[in-house]
Amino acid sequence: MAEWPEDSVVRARMEWRARFVMHREAWMVVSGGVLGAVFASMGLAVLLGPANGFGGDSLGYMGAISILGLLPCGAGFVWALIHPRRGLPAAAVGTVLGLAIFLCFAGDGLNDCWKAPPDHPATVRAVGSWTSGGLVVRVRPDQVVAYRSGGGSVAWRWTPPGEDSVCTMSRGIGAGGVGLVGHSPHGKPCSAVTALNLADGKESWTDTVEAPARDGDSADSDLVAVVGTRAVLQGTDGWRAVRLADGRELWRSAPDAGCTPLEVAGGEEDVVTAAQCGDGAAVLRSLAPGDGTGRTRVDLPVDGGVKNLMVVSVEPLAVWVDAQADRGTHAVLSYDRSGKQRASIPVSGDEYDLDVMLGGVHAFDEFTARPLFGGVVVGDLFIVPGEKPGDVGISGGTHPGRTATGRLVAYSLADGGKRWTAGLDDQVTGVLVDGGSVWAMTRDKLTRVDAATGRRSRELDVNDTASLYPVDLAVAGRERFTVVAEDGTGDEPPVRGMS
Repeated sequence: MAEWPEDSVVRARMEWRARFVMHREAWMVVSGGVLGAVFASMGLAVLLGPANGFGGDSLGYMGAISILGLLPCGAGFVWALIHPRRGLPAAAVGTVLGLAIFLCFAGDGLNDCWKAPPDHPATVRAVGSWTSGGLVVRVRPDQVVAYRSGGGSVAWRWTPPGEDSVCTMSRGIGAGGVGLVGHSPHGKPCSAVTALNLADGKESWTDTVEAPARDGDSADSDLVAVVGTRAVLQGTDGWRAVRLADGRELWRSAPDAGCTPLEVAGGEEDVVTAAQCGDGAAVLRSLAPGDGTGRTRVDLPVDGGVKNLMVVSVEPLAVWVDAQADRGTHAVLSYDRSGKQRASIPVSGDEYDLDVMLGGVHAFDEFTARPLFGGVVVGDLFIVPGEKPGDVGISGGTHPGRTATGRLVAYSLADGGKRWTAGLDDQVTGVLVDGGSVWAMTRDKLTRVDAATGRRSRELDVNDTASLYPVDLAVAGRERFTVVAEDGTGDEPPVRGMS
């Protein structure tokens, strides 16, 4: 029987509707699979990323986008999964896209790979630290503990004899990994010096010096120094060099008449001594480490006495002078081999206040035997955190918050001129020289800055423990670090490894 035209039209409409329904269903399956997988995979990556070396502020934004995206796409994603013929390929495409978006926008991060147990008793604080080979050595008044930087296990412990406490330590370590520790009983002069082999914690030798009185169990810095294969010990009568291997005396050097020894520092080719002469003047001298022969003598520009004096660098010679007088010298001064001043870098200038020692006004309350320098020397540049008023802002009210900024600034030790400024996200809590670069640690980030240009070449987010106070930072391998805290009794462990 012949088909009426109306029947063909109806059949065509029904076929078109069937195809439309089929295409709409296919479109829902494909779109739901792709979009749902994009947001689901990106959200999972945000959750798991910090534990696998990712970080950055973008993670929070991507997490929020994932949640908001899944709200309208969740039903479509479920619909795709129950139609696997088209849904699974679509979800696979979405997963790849979501992970690609995550990798493009996520930053690199560091995680705590190990933590040392909290310090006991709760009143104890570290006075300094060293790194030697695969060990990080944390020095407390009551003991010296060496941790293996690979996993944090304790390699050895050394305890001062009797009721002695550590009262000083060398800034550096010598050939074979030998460090110097000064110790004495409570309230007694810091007169005993022991050479510790940092590989196993065994004593090489112990010697005594004529030392001034100390207050209680306090510690002081730069009373002993390591210079290559020699140790230089400071006493009230001057300086004495001994062999680092066995303590055999090599030479003595006395201060000028009427002068009192202040400190000693060592480099590869020079010993630098500082002395207070009379009521105001201070004198720097550099000596040959082989026989103590004088090389350079500098009368520092202070007339009313010094409040703080620290040798920032031995080679080239640079010293931080903090005079007693308000209008006296408050600067980092550099000198050439003849003793002529090369540069004067004010620590409180028109543009920045320089954090020569980490911790600012509280610097001398932290790591008292081996202080942490914020200002470091790379080549002929002095690189230091620079601060401005208002760098850190605290907002109160119902929703309190904190805003911060920070920076490193480089000055020439040849003429004192500023060479570059590198912006950072927060105040600096740790500084580390690594070849031709400087690592700067803030609360949440670790940034590598090229020393010559100030260009930021690497930025790593600190995903786990935030360092709120100055820490001693060291390289333990390729993008692996150890962090030593002064106070290891609270939220921050005494020592931790990051990778």
